Amino acid sequence: MDPGWTGIRCFLAIFTLRSASKAPDVKSPFSGIRDSLSPLVLTLAVFCAAFLTSIAAPAELSAAECTGNCQHGGYWIVSTYRMPQEPGCCPKSMNFSCYYKPVCGSMRPSSVSEMQGSLIPGAPTCIFVHGSFVGIDHALDEARYTYHWLRKGKPQCPLNVICLVWPSDDIDALLPAVSVVHNGLLADHNGIYLSHLIDCLPAESPLTLIGHSHGTRVISSCLHFRGGGDVLGCKRTGPPGSCRSIVGIYAAAAINHEWLVPGDKFGQALTQVDCILNLINRKDIALTVYPLVSPRYGRALSQTGTTFIDRRRLGPYNQKMHEMDLTFAVGIRHSWSLYYSNLEISRAISPYIHRHRRPAGPSDLAEEHDPIELRTSDGSLPIDLPEPDSPGKRNSITLPDSAPSAVTSALFPEDEPLPPAPEAQTTTQ
Repeated sequence: MDPGWTGIRCFLAIFTLRSASKAPDVKSPFSGIRDSLSPLVLTLAVFCAAFLTSIAAPAELSAAECTGNCQHGGYWIVSTYRMPQEPGCCPKSMNFSCYYKPVCGSMRPSSVSEMQGSLIPGAPTCIFVHGSFVGIDHALDEARYTYHWLRKGKPQCPLNVICLVWPSDDIDALLPAVSVVHNGLLADHNGIYLSHLIDCLPAESPLTLIGHSHGTRVISSCLHFRGGGDVLGCKRTGPPGSCRSIVGIYAAAAINHEWLVPGDKFGQALTQVDCILNLINRKDIALTVYPLVSPRYGRALSQTGTTFIDRRRLGPYNQKMHEMDLTFAVGIRHSWSLYYSNLEISRAISPYIHRHRRPAGPSDLAEEHDPIELRTSDGSLPIDLPEPDSPGKRNSITLPDSAPSAVTSALFPEDEPLPPAPEAQTTTQ
């Protein structure tokens, strides 16, 4: 039976029992206590239902996918399980546990130095961070499927994939809200580790940080820490992070929608990225009950998106917040498998991963269904690309009906042939 439907049935069963116990002809000396606790019981029931909807068995890979991609190498697993996990205690050393998983072989122990020497030079690097309540076995499964999902988005382009595994499987069956708060603090703490992992990667490689649920909080904490912000009393020693190209992709982001605003919890995060792509799902049940976890929690970023007030407070960083509405593509469940099992989503986010390469032609992005629209907070369709003579400078370009020659020559170098002009205005490029 699907665990998501099991959670919904549990919630309905508790709600039915509570309704039956309030029959007018039944008198009980404990009715006052029961009525005072009923809101708490309902809250816990809804949260348990939402948590169970986040668990889903991953789809099986076909034999062709397991045997036909051997030439693409494999991916890396970097674990923080053996590192101190005490939020508020600044880490002194960074002893990552590193493993390599070839596509056509078994996972073997490795080291950070071997990973540094094995990354494809100049190819973009993706770091995926899973969410809360994910055990080590489930995290390894998610890493495998995420790797194949990212590769299918643009199979002709080389890609380095690293999966960060952090201890988030602790859950209290009686008080799940306490576990959510604790895992949130662990996510903030592991953001410091992620920042040090980024320092180990080549600075010339474009970096994309992909997070799901509380994994987006790990990424936000990392970016805030790299920008000189305070994370649980810890600050980065030395100057802020180096000028490397970083893009964040947030799926089912379990953070407050205002936390990325300058001066808020992760106010320095946007100073370290080219842009952040927020994947919105307004029907996510787990994000619906997210504000009930703690008084400090508000509406989730991936459910409400960037609000009008947030855009005003973001100021010049407003153009760095990009959004893609996946409400009807994902549905009510919070599971990461609903994202990595959808090839259209992989193709839609591939321009953000392979952003330093020529955009694919119409045949490469052909889809059976209607394309997913990319939009920024102000409704425009920007593409952040470096100018050929100035890799560090980026401009926000809105696609017009027909691109003028000046814009075309700025996006594509003169030594490469220009692609044929599209007949109609595109929405994803």
